Amino acid sequence: SRDAPRLRHGWQTPNTPAARVCGKKNSADHTPTCKNGGYPILRHNKVRDTNAAFLREVCHDVKTEPELIPIDSSQSIPGNMEERARLDISARGLWGPFQKTMFDVRIFHPNADSYKDRDIKSVYTQHENIKKREYEQRVIQVEKCSFTPLVYSTSGGMAPQALAFHKRIAERVAEKTNEDYRDVISTMRTKLSFALLKSVLVSVRGSRGKSSRERESPISDISFNLIPDGLRGDISFS
Repeated sequence: SRDAPRLRHGWQTPNTPAARVCGKKNSADHTPTCKNGGYPILRHNKVRDTNAAFLREVCHDVKTEPELIPIDSSQSIPGNMEERARLDISARGLWGPFQKTMFDVRIFHPNADSYKDRDIKSVYTQHENIKKREYEQRVIQVEKCSFTPLVYSTSGGMAPQALAFHKRIAERVAEKTNEDYRDVISTMRTKLSFALLKSVLVSVRGSRGKSSRERESPISDISFNLIPDGLRGDISFS
């Protein structure tokens, strides 16, 4: 899509409405952050569901939007104290056998005015720390499990813990399917990049035609080896 490089560099996208519902200019900087129309929520949910699908390849008891255990009024735990607080995903077995981990997704727009003069690494760290302050102690002390924030930018970048998350899943999938790790991680990043890009483009151009429920093949069903199984033993590369 020609829209992708325009969005990445903050250029104006042609043949789009001049203004948003909020009254502001429909620009590559404002549109990805505009809350009118619910597009940031759609983007967040698409990335959440993509990551949940990755986890189902290698983990057990994968849930989306798990509700946290209520906190007793006598407990003093920093962070989010809401009674019916939820995180985005929970799963067992990613970082260790039977170990439960809870994940929460956050997506920011790197070309927003508040980030333009800052080093992108510090912005990723800032958003990871925000999520940790909000949920980490509650997850550790009440849920008795670990917490991993998954921070992404609208341009497809990832914070350090999100990078480690995807690398770990790719290692497990490669081991499970006997595929090359590089092929698996490349496919995962492509799927995630398209999920982010499509959700941003929808906010810029709006939906087109009737919506349809997409069916994506699990990574474990994809064969990256171009040599048919029955021929592997008969082919020599010497």
